[in-house]
Amino acid sequence: MWADADPDDITFADQHAAHGNFRDWARLTAHVRLALSRTGRPRVDREVLRWAFGRLGGST
Repeated sequence: MWADADPDDITFADQHAAHGNFRDWARLTAHVRLALSRTGRPRVDREVLRWAFGRLGGST
């Protein structure tokens, strides 16, 4: 899933939620996968990331 993501969106995700931490990336990835399956979107985008951040208790 991350291989198809825009590099700017990966940076955005790291800055706002994952902070270079493997466990945070794992949690974020689980929520992003759920969002993609629920929406039927083919790839990660900012809207999906913001939804996942909300599930993590993070902010945008």
